[in-house]
Amino acid sequence: MSAVSPLPDVEFYDIIEDHQHYIWLAADKGLFRYNGTTYERFSHPEQKSNSLFQLILDKKNRLWCINIYGQIFYVENDKLKLFYDASKLVNGQLAPYEINNEHITLFTVTGIYIIDLQTKEVNKLFGGMCIGNSKINEINYTFAISFENNLERHRIYKFNKKKSTKIFEITSLKRIQSPKLFAFNNVVFFTHKSLKGNVLYAINPKNNIFTKLKTPKQIYNETIYGLLNIENNYWFLTSSGVFIYGFENEIFTFKEQLFKTESITDVQVDFNKNYWFTTLDNGVFVSPNLNIRRVELLNLDSKITASVALQNNQFVLGTNDGKLLFYNHNQLIKTLQLPGKKIIGKLFFDAQNDKLIVSINASESFVVNPKNDKILDVNNRFSVAKTFSKIDNNTMFYGNYRQGIVYKNPFNNPKQQILKESRVKASVVSNNHLFVSYIDGLYKYNTQTFNAEEITFNAKSLLVNTLTKTNGTVWVATQHNGLLKYENNTLKPSGINLPENLQINAIHADGLVLWISTDAGLFQYHTKTHQLKLLSAQDGLNTAVNDFLILKNQIIVSLPKAFYALPKSDALFKDFKTAKVRVEAVKINDRDTLVATNYKLPHHLNKIDMSFNSNGFQSNQHVSYQYRVKEIDTSWQNIPLNTHFVTFNSLSSGTYTFELKAQNLSAKEAVFAAPISFVITKPFWETYWFYGLVIATIIGLVWLYFRWRLQQKEAQRIAEVDKILIDKKITNLRLENLRSQMNPHFIFNALNSIQDYIISNEKELASSYLVKFSRLIRMYLDYSQQNEITLEEELNALKLYLELEKVRFEDELEYTISVDNQLKTKQIKVPSLFIQPYVENALKHGLLHKLNDRKLHIEAKIIQQNKLEITVEDNGIGRAQSEKLKRPNQQHKPFATKANEERVHLYKNKLKRDIAITTNDLYDENDVAAGTKVVITMPIH
Repeated sequence: MSAVSPLPDVEFYDIIEDHQHYIWLAADKGLFRYNGTTYERFSHPEQKSNSLFQLILDKKNRLWCINIYGQIFYVENDKLKLFYDASKLVNGQLAPYEINNEHITLFTVTGIYIIDLQTKEVNKLFGGMCIGNSKINEINYTFAISFENNLERHRIYKFNKKKSTKIFEITSLKRIQSPKLFAFNNVVFFTHKSLKGNVLYAINPKNNIFTKLKTPKQIYNETIYGLLNIENNYWFLTSSGVFIYGFENEIFTFKEQLFKTESITDVQVDFNKNYWFTTLDNGVFVSPNLNIRRVELLNLDSKITASVALQNNQFVLGTNDGKLLFYNHNQLIKTLQLPGKKIIGKLFFDAQNDKLIVSINASESFVVNPKNDKILDVNNRFSVAKTFSKIDNNTMFYGNYRQGIVYKNPFNNPKQQILKESRVKASVVSNNHLFVSYIDGLYKYNTQTFNAEEITFNAKSLLVNTLTKTNGTVWVATQHNGLLKYENNTLKPSGINLPENLQINAIHADGLVLWISTDAGLFQYHTKTHQLKLLSAQDGLNTAVNDFLILKNQIIVSLPKAFYALPKSDALFKDFKTAKVRVEAVKINDRDTLVATNYKLPHHLNKIDMSFNSNGFQSNQHVSYQYRVKEIDTSWQNIPLNTHFVTFNSLSSGTYTFELKAQNLSAKEAVFAAPISFVITKPFWETYWFYGLVIATIIGLVWLYFRWRLQQKEAQRIAEVDKILIDKKITNLRLENLRSQMNPHFIFNALNSIQDYIISNEKELASSYLVKFSRLIRMYLDYSQQNEITLEEELNALKLYLELEKVRFEDELEYTISVDNQLKTKQIKVPSLFIQPYVENALKHGLLHKLNDRKLHIEAKIIQQNKLEITVEDNGIGRAQSEKLKRPNQQHKPFATKANEERVHLYKNKLKRDIAITTNDLYDENDVAAGTKVVITMPIH
């Protein structure tokens, strides 16, 4: 027990199993609960002592216990709760108590008290020193000491519904030691210690007649801790283990003793018929099956290497130092020593000749007569044997590591026939045929002629480990093809539903029953009913079974230092059950939460961990679990053995039902846990309202997009219309400019000048002037069709215009045009014919009225911020004087100037081109008008 589950203590007083198949242990260090895997300690903050005693279950499945201070506790909702502190009543003595539906009865050295379960009101029922008590069918039997006339009265009382009846009184000058009562349905036992030993009484509960019994000699001087009735036998729990007796006609009949070296304080048989033994100083022992007995060879220095069955229930064990141990009913009856320390490899008993063949793992062998113990050295006749088979009274097959041999008269003047030179593994005789398994195949020999025939399976040779027979059927345990059977000259699968990939170590027949040994345990198969049973570690067979013996009433499984004795009875196999499986813990996103049957969780709380358990002795090794999650799984999913949890890392939204079942590996049916439902809600982006919102948003965005496109197209259409209007207006303005530049005065003056040159017979001047005039007109007509022209083209037109005007002024005009060298005049664009109106104004309104020294300066240069600055400066009469000289009907701006201002407005507001025109009046030092300066700035384009 401790090797499987580390015990929390070594000193235990009581043990009990509750309705949920938890095992509760009252120990020196406290109260512990075992669930098949781990121990859980229960304590209370007001607990005065760790040690707890007298475990009792009430009808509500609440566990009660008490300590030596009189504190009465109970367990409810997995917590130890203090019911009542009776320390003032018990006076530091451990007090027995009993419990029913209404109250607790406390038996103390100061009397018997009734404690109400609801009100905790205490009433004294009986006065006297109550030392022992036992209850059966709501009737209490109590041993009490009272004082009368300075004498101690030792009496046993019977309490039935608060009514007391004195059954008998024991006369003793000294106080009785260790009095104990044990009540059962048909008898009540009372025991105490005397100077000579234990004294026993039997009380008939029907008539209250008591009888002094003869104390069995085995327990006469033992310390008795308890007495139990298990399967109609009485188990005395003592300091020397458990003594089991039958009781009939007031006589105890001794049956057996268990755990001779242990102080057994309590025994519990759990729901799977495992026997739990608590000890006072050595922990807890568990026997899964009391019918399986392990016999330790404590005084044996060597190891068991061979075994053979004799007759009835006798068998022999051979050792690695040449000893032969003869047993009868598991008791060693004699030991024989072979000459020298030999390793005995194989034993064979010929019952007809009453001869025991001893094969040594060397070139030696012996024949022993079990009756007179005579040992005969037969040299290497049977050395290094692997198998023996008796063919008839005078013929025997013997196989060793290199050949198969048939002996005639094997014990007296033997004659041998070698059947095959090959290593032999097993043999059996059936239906006048000898079957021999060699390392290279399985062969069948006729026992008369010994003609050989190889038996194959699927046209391949077989490697066979062991052979046996039942009623004409040969059973063949192979290395690679499982268990086969040979009958009616046909080899086929056995039909036995053994676990897959199971290695069979040995197989023996016992009538209609096959016994099959494996590393997983010992199987029993009935060839008629086809019922298969298994003995494994869960049954108490804690070993891999290699070879074994079949005796008359039992089976012997030998180990190097011990052997198991298994009775051939129905009691050998248990009907295992599976305790109810429960989900014990639930974690959501790694946080513990209360276990419930239904959960509704938001989408982000979707990591679920569930821990579960089915109680029972070593359930972690013997109970398998399967789960199924509806909506995910349609079939059950296996959980690895010794795993008690499942984790779902990321459940998508939906409804899930977790189903769990558990089944003991040896049980026929599974048990189911209560299903748990999980509803993982959808994230908001997967809900219908969100879908509706998204659709509405998309529709809105599409509507806004098309609305924006319509608005954009409308704006584009308006812009195109505006552009057309602007272009039209600019064109009109250019025409107005053109009209201004081609005004009648200019044309008339130009034509007059040409006429004068012709009249004056100045043909060359007339021709030159006419050419310049025509070029200028052509430039005006060409440039008026364009919104922008290069600065070079603008200045060239301006030079040509000034040359013509200079003739008009009769060469009384001096003009200069300056261009910044940094200006790329062939690349810079300016509005067409934009400068000429300001030059015309300078000539017409500034310089025309000046008689001489007429100067006009035009300059183009780059200023800051990459802008072009054009300056038109004259030294005329100034704007103020010019206004005075105008006729009254000419008080408006010239066409060209007005057109230019509108063009500037259009460029600035519609075409986003920043053009600025500044007109400044110039004055001399006497503040007399000295001309006009027009500054035109525009971004270089």
